[in-house]
Amino acid sequence: MYCVKCGTECREGNGFCKNCGAPVGASSGQPASAASSAAPVAQAAASWQAAPMPAAWMTPPSAPPVYRLFDSGAVGLATFFGSSLAGSLLMAVNYNRLGKAGQGVFTVVLGAIATAALIAVGWNLSGTVTGVLGIAVLVGTMQLAKAVQGNEVKAHVARGGQLASKGLAFGIGVATLAGLFGATFLAIYAIQNRNSVTIGTKDQVFYSGTATKTDAAALGNALKNAGYFQNLGVTVLLDKGAGGTVISFVVEDGAWNKAGILSGFEQIAWQAAPAAGGLPVQVHLVDSNKDVEKTSTVGAAAFDGGDKVIYAGSAIEANAQALGQQLKTMGFFQGKGADVFLTKHDDGTTLTFVVGNNAWGDATMVSDFETIAREVAPAIGGLPVRLQLDDNALVVKKDELLQ
Repeated sequence: MYCVKCGTECREGNGFCKNCGAPVGASSGQPASAASSAAPVAQAAASWQAAPMPAAWMTPPSAPPVYRLFDSGAVGLATFFGSSLAGSLLMAVNYNRLGKAGQGVFTVVLGAIATAALIAVGWNLSGTVTGVLGIAVLVGTMQLAKAVQGNEVKAHVARGGQLASKGLAFGIGVATLAGLFGATFLAIYAIQNRNSVTIGTKDQVFYSGTATKTDAAALGNALKNAGYFQNLGVTVLLDKGAGGTVISFVVEDGAWNKAGILSGFEQIAWQAAPAAGGLPVQVHLVDSNKDVEKTSTVGAAAFDGGDKVIYAGSAIEANAQALGQQLKTMGFFQGKGADVFLTKHDDGTTLTFVVGNNAWGDATMVSDFETIAREVAPAIGGLPVRLQLDDNALVVKKDELLQ
């Protein structure tokens, strides 16, 4: 039998329900048949009320993530336009939004190292090789993003989260590229200007090798005194090493092909050489990229009393010694500090005498120098010889070809 009040099964003969204490059986005031039919209904009702609900039915559904993540495609886009550094920045943003900021920092460091290595390698290799390396870095960065963050990005989307836009990835890539260009330019500028001396406000002497700042300043002032530095933004390079002293003049593109241009710079180098440690010096004419276009060596053969033969171009010291001895024998060198220039270039041999007192305008004096040049010609390779008479400022006043 069952208790009509709570539905608990009771043994025959029990007068009261062991669960709720209500009278059972005939004393309950109900027929046994009614009690029996009501008991299962009451038991079912009690069982339904007591059964707990599943937790999943009681917990409300979670809201989708409010943040956005970059997928591997966005990382690849940023890498394409802004190097692996840009791609690593997007991966770092993902890590930060996922609560893994430490991994983000590590990723950016790796991206910066990879970018620096690619720049360094590309600086010294051909464009084709650099392009192949760039593609390899692009593919590698995308695969890395997919391997370390792909599952988390998928889970993010499955929870209703959204992906960050490709437009933002493109913008970060371009901004990173601009930053890299700026940083590279500043680094190159700092390196180039670290070893330089400015004369006036614009002219500069860059020094390298064993040359010092004092050497560069001395050379710059000598070039100013010679009239070459006029505060017009002219650049000269000074290098000293085991191979000797090199003075390089940065000239306009194509200037090295002009007639007489190399001779002019040889004379400038001769005037400035004492400030750079003396002769001999190598003279280079270089373009705006510092690539050497013309070279010459300027040296001197000294004789008694300060007389000198300055040689340049393909002329060598032996040529200068032979010429000096000939001039000494003829009585031109008298120990009074006379200077004579001997240059040999592709266009021939030039013999230059530094004179004063308007000698270039005196026909008799000019005839005398022509005679001297013809007599010494065998010592310097023979005729034809170009004869030049310069004033004390080394400005050509007379120029003729002797056959």
